[in-house]
Amino acid sequence: MDERSAFQKALSNFTKDVASGGAIRHLTDLGYSPEEIEGMLDYPTPLSEIRQVVQKYLEEKALPKDEQFEIVKETDAYGRSHFIKKKKED
Repeated sequence: MDERSAFQKALSNFTKDVASGGAIRHLTDLGYSPEEIEGMLDYPTPLSEIRQVVQKYLEEKALPKDEQFEIVKETDAYGRSHFIKKKKED
């Protein structure tokens, strides 16, 4: 895989994750359950990941403004995805 196609693949994966995460948070705000959200996303996302995003999002919303954080999905050196907490910057 050449450098350009590797970049395009990484960009596509990033776009998919951002789109899914934003959609999950928005649909949660509208009152949909993780099971309902699973069938609504443009990109296939495992139910376990949807539940993780919803749980972390609800935790974040419950905190006082000065303690809020955001959840960022990262992929480690072995290709495994995981979520990390990151303090929100103003």
